[in-house]
Amino acid sequence: MAECAAVLFDLDGTLLDTPAASVPLLRRVLTRSRRPAPPANHVRASADLPMEPAFARLLGLPPGHGLVRLSVNRFQELFRQRVLPVAAQLVFPGIPELLHGLRESGRGLAVITGRSRSSAEELLAAAGLLGAFDLVVGNWMTPRGKPCADPALLAARTLGVAPERCVVVGDSVEDVLMASAADMRAAGVTFGVDQPCQLVAAGATWLAASPAELRGVLEPGARAR
Repeated sequence: MAECAAVLFDLDGTLLDTPAASVPLLRRVLTRSRRPAPPANHVRASADLPMEPAFARLLGLPPGHGLVRLSVNRFQELFRQRVLPVAAQLVFPGIPELLHGLRESGRGLAVITGRSRSSAEELLAAAGLLGAFDLVVGNWMTPRGKPCADPALLAARTLGVAPERCVVVGDSVEDVLMASAADMRAAGVTFGVDQPCQLVAAGATWLAASPAELRGVLEPGARAR
């Protein structure tokens, strides 16, 4: 690949398999709501989205509705109780080594997530990954979130890297669309939420089926070491 100076990672479904841990919690909260059950694929896809719009969609209610906010609060409490204590076990195998290699090669590293910054830093710290990153860009830190370019451009500016020298890594169509809108290339990981065909259709430059394949994309010489 062409040289990149910074790598901007999505969090859920890219660094950690939090979607797998979150789906049972989402279903539990939805059952308590007594609303009609949404399709299973909608529940899985929502595990990678900001929680308020995700629950609004799943419940068929407008954002800001009392039941939506109550459901978000219930989910967040369950997440803190059930997922944060085991966050280190949810890190995809090979991710710590990948981040270490990128750091050693001098790349700037950032996380761009639909979570709030505090929630993202809490999860990354519990997983033992927070120290690997120069920057965490969370929801509401820019006028528009994914799939708009704003979060990626904020990360690039803060890292002091031109957009065309950044690569976005993510498991969702929104990650890829954000990269395209910011004039960045995107590596879509296929071990998260969205399907390879969806990532390609959105404009992903590369696909990686594992952190090892992703390392081959981001660090072509790594396989020789």
